[in-house]
Amino acid sequence: HQLLALANGANTEKLKYGPRGANQPVKDLLTGRDYITSQNHGYAVVSDTVRGGRESYVNANDGSCEGMDYPQARAFSVQFHPEACSGPRDAGFLFDHFISMMEDDR
Repeated sequence: HQLLALANGANTEKLKYGPRGANQPVKDLLTGRDYITSQNHGYAVVSDTVRGGRESYVNANDGSCEGMDYPQARAFSVQFHPEACSGPRDAGFLFDHFISMMEDDR
């Protein structure tokens, strides 16, 4: 997530308290839905510094960037761990979205 953002001109910042644990709330900015995620990081992307991307997820506790969409590049990234199944497979849809993007480009 951070490397993709940096490759698109973004800055990152050190967080005072990085989100750690299996119960970190993340808000989907497109749908307004909240997810419980697993996280372990101390830096965040400064979303308004990214060229060609838009913020897609934010941490509900501190407002830090947790996800970006890059429509022109047909790419997206998240900073949390969707495979960790912290909730009832809360973020598993991200894998379906990625597979769908690959199938569309066949």
